[in-house]
Amino acid sequence: MTAERRGDALTSADVRLGTHVTGRAVVPNLVRVRTVDWPEREAFIAHLERLKDARGFRYDAALAEAAEISHSAVSNWRSGKQKPSLTAITKLAAALDVSAHDLAARAGVAEGFAQASVPTQLPPELELLIEQWQTADANRRSELLGRVQFVTEWFEATTPRAPGDGRTRRAG
Repeated sequence: MTAERRGDALTSADVRLGTHVTGRAVVPNLVRVRTVDWPEREAFIAHLERLKDARGFRYDAALAEAAEISHSAVSNWRSGKQKPSLTAITKLAAALDVSAHDLAARAGVAEGFAQASVPTQLPPELELLIEQWQTADANRRSELLGRVQFVTEWFEATTPRAPGDGRTRRAG
């Protein structure tokens, strides 16, 4: 049966083509999404993606299930609708085998911890070093620690000490 267009009547051809316009709204239809002020969001989400990939989580839902949190929570973090809670950060850190303090600091929610082990803003080189540590297997972590120890010893040996400091300084 073929329907014909009569005045403002809707025809089957209009329905099939999806071209029927009932009228224009006085105010355009806008979708407003409430977001929270979270300047660290993009960096946190990028870091979360790197950790997720390194740990073999292909989808946010798989990570959420492993962390025993709602997958919609991760979606809300991505869209900026909410920040992660400290409880969610702790569960997420356990699932990803990383420090909850570090993850909370990256998310900008470290205020709930007595002391975050990483400041919110680090130079890119240190960010990369932390990322490499967090994504490395046990053997690579051991190698990385050996090199960090070397740099730490060099730094200590070449840093001037105040007189009467009591710490001995290595030459070299």
